[in-house]
Amino acid sequence: MTLTAPLIAVVENDAGLLSALGRALRAVGFATAAFRSAEEFLAAPPTGAHCLLVDNHLGGMSGLDLQRHLRSRGSILPIILMTAFDDAGARDEAERLGCAGYAPKETDLDVLVRLIRSV
Repeated sequence: MTLTAPLIAVVENDAGLLSALGRALRAVGFATAAFRSAEEFLAAPPTGAHCLLVDNHLGGMSGLDLQRHLRSRGSILPIILMTAFDDAGARDEAERLGCAGYAPKETDLDVLVRLIRSV
């Protein structure tokens, strides 16, 4: 019996961080699908993703906008919002919109992995 690694869709507009997150997540046993924008994700969302790890500040549609969009269409895909600008307002909005988690970008990888596994 072959077990498939859980797929984490990562939406991040910083190419270096997107690549680093992908490498780090694959190193701890996840499969990843990388997207440079919310719009790119929406154009070709992966099938069977365990969760979506999305930056809030993407340049186009924000991570919170993506959460609103997906929920308005009935999606139940768990979303973990990442941000370099940790503030109470964004954290409260993420919770109000039903995000499964919230992680400042400087979050330790072990903490992020535990958060991903908890959703």
